[in-house]
Amino acid sequence: MESKSQKIRDALAAGDRLAALRIAAHFHDRSVNTLTYKRGLDAHNHPTFYRQIGKDPEQLTAAAVTLLETNFILRRQRCVRG
Repeated sequence: MESKSQKIRDALAAGDRLAALRIAAHFHDRSVNTLTYKRGLDAHNHPTFYRQIGKDPEQLTAAAVTLLETNFILRRQRCVRG
């Protein structure tokens, strides 16, 4: 059985950043990272609402994806290198 983390890495490797974000947004912890993933996906799915409350949905989504890539790609590279 493939873990969520591996599914995220696979989606990122395939260039499907939104699919990776969808998976990460369904983590069950309440960490700052998970809340950022959830907010980024929600901003992508409901951009009009976020604009109404004065937030930039593209910026929130991009920030969530950047955090996701940092946590799952860079962290993996550090582990492989030693």
